[in-house]
Formats: sequence, C-alpha cells, structure tokens
Amino acid sequence: MSNHTTDDERVTIVAKYDLGREEGAVIENWEDPDLSVYKSTDRYGFMHTTPLPEVQVPEKVMQIERERAVKWAKMTTQWKKYSDSDKLYRRVNKGIPNSVRGTVWRHVMGIENVKEEGVYLRMKELGRRTSPDIKQIDIDVLRTFRDNIMYKDRYGIKQQALFHVLVAYSMYNTELGYCQGMSSIAAVLLMYLNEEVYMQRSIDIITQHC
Repeated sequence: MSNHTTDDERVTIVAKYDLGREEGAVIENWEDPDLSVYKSTDRYGFMHTTPLPEVQVPEKVMQIERERAVKWAKMTTQWKKYSDSDKLYRRVNKGIPNSVRGTVWRHVMGIENVKEEGVYLRMKELGRRTSPDIKQIDIDVLRTFRDNIMYKDRYGIKQQALFHVLVAYSMYNTELGYCQGMSSIAAVLLMYLNEEVYMQRSIDIITQHC
C-alpha cells in the first residue's frame, strides 16, 4: 500500500491537526496510549510501566548540576568568546545541564546566524497544501514517543508542532523530502527548541546524517 498522499487525504489530515483536541475532534481509542499501564514518569517525561527505583540524588550531585548550569548561562552571554574554545569542548564532554540545554543547543548550532525571516512559515503553508509526504508524516507522528507526556495526546500541541516541522522541511529540502528517521530526532529537539524559530537549522543538521 502506497503512502503517497492524495489531495483528499492531505486536506483531511491537515484539518485534523488544525482542530487538535478541540470539541468535535474525532480521535479513536487506539490513537492515545493506554495510560493505565504506566506507573511512573522520569525527569524527561518518559513514562514507564514499572515503578522507577527511589534513588535519592546526593545533594553534592545536585549542587554540581546547579553550578554547571550557572557557568553555561554565563558562557552563552559571551558566546563569541567561547564558541570555539577548549573550555566549551570540555564542558560539552562533561554534559549540558537539562535546564539550559535548549539555550546551549541554539548557540552550538548557530541558529541565529542562519535564520531566515519567514522561511519556516512559507514552507509550512506550502507543505500543508502540496507535500506528497503528509500521509507518511502523519503515521510517524502518531508512533513517535507515545510513552512521553509531551507526545502522548493525539493531535496535541507537541504532535501538532512535530507534524508541521516535518511537513515544512519536506518542502524546504525537496531533494531529500521526508525520511522516517527524522521524526524521533525532531521530537527530541522539540522538547527543548521552539518550533518556528529554531527547527529549520536543527533538521538541516540532522539530514546530513540521514
């Protein structure tokens, strides 16, 4: 069975994402995960079917994390000074604290330097009207991170964002279009980065390895 999108299918799928979970939305029971099987949620929003061990994080470890977050925050305010320094590489190797990860990723990827005003919105609207990949993108959005609280709701806010980012990119890079490996990586990036402003460069980097 081909996943090439017909005009009627495209209109129907786009309309469902536009409506989201508002009144009148038709969402089948199987489209939302069975939350009764999940017993606990980790710090990244992934739900688990068994209780997580109650591990008490030592205060010293928490203090180190806080101190690193402060150092990273200061570094991002002087990015030109540190953007190609040994200090940056050492800190990356030690790990980027979760609280500042989105900010640091934006700087590391140089998003502000490549951002083109209005390009994302144009590609998004073009994709909604003409992308041949919408049917496959819709299928993949549904099965991406169903065990994460951000993506568990069919046509929820994060599923809407993921759908539109992938549709937009399928038109932005017509030579590559859409490939299934993009959805999971894009979903991780969307946990930390804003849909419209930052995803163009993020997916562009990803597709170098797709």
